[in-house]
Amino acid sequence: MEGFTSLFGSIPDTRTSNVRYPLNNILFSALAAVLCGAESCQDMADFGVSKQKLLKEVVSLPYGIPSRDVFSNVFRHLDLTAFETVFASFAQAFAKAISGVVAIDGKAVRGAYKRGDKASPLHLKPVAFNLVHIRLL
Repeated sequence: MEGFTSLFGSIPDTRTSNVRYPLNNILFSALAAVLCGAESCQDMADFGVSKQKLLKEVVSLPYGIPSRDVFSNVFRHLDLTAFETVFASFAQAFAKAISGVVAIDGKAVRGAYKRGDKASPLHLKPVAFNLVHIRLL
């Protein structure tokens, strides 16, 4: 978690100050869920419930698993430029650790729309490391 926090900790949390879940914990949970096949905010929440014991070993979850609404709210307010920059660094570091063919595709996270703009969902770029069968956002 320390390596994740050092990279993703630079993303500004633009939510209001009275939030229950730290941004890093939500992003870590979301990344873990997407690595395991989650395609929507509901999938991320369901993953969290099913892997709650494991997630609690890595991140602090005093209020339990974030709901789909929490994930959706985070992605709607996320500074996408900062996230893209940090995620590119994360992907480069990950790629250095793994050799092989990298296949890149894209998808939209259902339910992660900006308020009043139903035509621009959060887009993620799945990266599949074919040699080792690891899937990364």
